[in-house]
Amino acid sequence: MDTLVSLAYTIIDSICICLFLDAFASHRWKGYRFFIGVILQTILMFSFVEFSVIILNRNQIAKVLLIILSCFITTRILYKNISNILLCFLVIAEYLLTYSLSFAIGLLATFICGVDVQVFQSDRILVLIYSIIYYSSEFFLFVLFRKVMIQHMSNKSTDHVHNSQLILYFLFPCASFVMLMILLYVTSGHDINKIISAGCCILISISDIAILFLLERMECTALEREQLLTLNQQIQLQSKSMASASELYSAQRKKVHDFRAHLNVLSRLMKSQDYAAAEEYLEKITEQQTDRLFLVNTHHAILDALFNTKAAEATRKKINIDFEVNDLSKLPFDASDMVVLLSNLLDNAIEACQQYEKEDKTIHVTAITQQAFFISIRNTSKPVVILNDSIPTTKPEPQLHGFGLVNIHLILEKYHGEHTMFYENGWFQFTADIPFTPIS
Repeated sequence: MDTLVSLAYTIIDSICICLFLDAFASHRWKGYRFFIGVILQTILMFSFVEFSVIILNRNQIAKVLLIILSCFITTRILYKNISNILLCFLVIAEYLLTYSLSFAIGLLATFICGVDVQVFQSDRILVLIYSIIYYSSEFFLFVLFRKVMIQHMSNKSTDHVHNSQLILYFLFPCASFVMLMILLYVTSGHDINKIISAGCCILISISDIAILFLLERMECTALEREQLLTLNQQIQLQSKSMASASELYSAQRKKVHDFRAHLNVLSRLMKSQDYAAAEEYLEKITEQQTDRLFLVNTHHAILDALFNTKAAEATRKKINIDFEVNDLSKLPFDASDMVVLLSNLLDNAIEACQQYEKEDKTIHVTAITQQAFFISIRNTSKPVVILNDSIPTTKPEPQLHGFGLVNIHLILEKYHGEHTMFYENGWFQFTADIPFTPIS
C-alpha cells in the first residue's frame, strides 16, 4: 500500500516538473512520444526514491540528490531550446519550491491540529489528509504558474515594467533579511512560533518565483538585444549594397555617356573617310577599356547589381572571382532576403581571402536555378574551426559580431533551405539548396 501511495505522489511530482518547465522550454517531441517520456521520467524518479529507501536506509541527502539528478536527466531528453545550466537551475528551483511548500503546509497543519511533528507523522489519517492538501495545492499552483507564464510571454506589456521589476527585486533581499533575523533569534536560545516559520517558507517561495520571473525577463531582454543587433547588421548590409549599386549605376551612366561620345567621333571620322584616324582612335579607346563593368548577367536586376558590386570589390582587393549563373529572373523569393543571404556569403568569402596569406586568392560563386535555387561559395581561406554549424568569431567584442551566419541560417530556415559548410586543403565552401515551395 505504501508503495502505491509513493508511486502516486511521484506521478504528481513528475507532472508538476513538466508543467513548470513548459513555461521556459519547448517539447522535443509531440503527442504520445512526449507522454511516454513523462512515464519513463516517473519510473526513473520512483526507482531512485525506492533505492534511497531500500539501499541507502532513507538517507535524505542522497534522496534529494537522486531526485534532482533523475529530473535533470529526463528533462534534458524531453525538452529543447534550453541550456544545461538554465535547466539545472530550474530543476533545483522547482524542487526547492515544492519542498518549501510542503514544509509550510506541514507546519500550518501541525499548528491547526495542535500537535507536534512526531505526533502528526504517526497519525496515518492526518498524514493522508495533509498529502491530499499538499499535492492538490502543488498541482494547482504549477498549472496556474504555467498558464500565467505562457500568457506573460505571449502578451508582453511594457506598462509599469520598472515598478514591477523593482518590487520583484526587492522581495529576495527582504526574505533574506527576515531569515537572518530569525536565525539570530533562534541561535540566541529562543523558541520560534510555527506560524512564523511557515510564513518565512511562504516568503522564500514567493521570492523564488520572483527570481524565476526576473530570469525569464533577462532571457527575453538578451534575445531582444540579439535580434536588434542582427537587424542592425542587416540594415547596414542593405545600406552598403544600395550604396554600391548606386555607385555602379553612376559609373554605368558615365560609361554610356562616354560611349556615345566615342561613337560620335568615330561616326564623323568614318563620314570623312579618315579610316586611319578612325582605326587609331578605336585602338586608343579599346586600350582604355581595360575593365568590364558588368561581369555577371542573371536577368535579375537586384542580384546583378549585388554580384557586380561584390565582383568589383573583390577585383580591387586583388582577389580572383568568377561566377557560374543562369537566368534568375523568375526567382520566387523576397529580393531583400536574397540580398542579405548572398551579401553575407560574399562578404565572408572576401574577408577570408583578405586574411589568406598566399597570393592565389580566389572565389568561385555558383547561383543557378533548376528544381531549386542552388548556391555555392568556394574560397581560399586559412584553417576554419566549425562548431555546431557556426564559426566562432575571433574579432574584438565578439558579442557585436558573428551575425552573418545567424542571418544566413534565419533566411534558409524561412525558406526551408538546407545547407552544409566545410573546410578542406585551404578551401572553405558553403553550399545551400532552397526549394521552390511556398512558405508554410
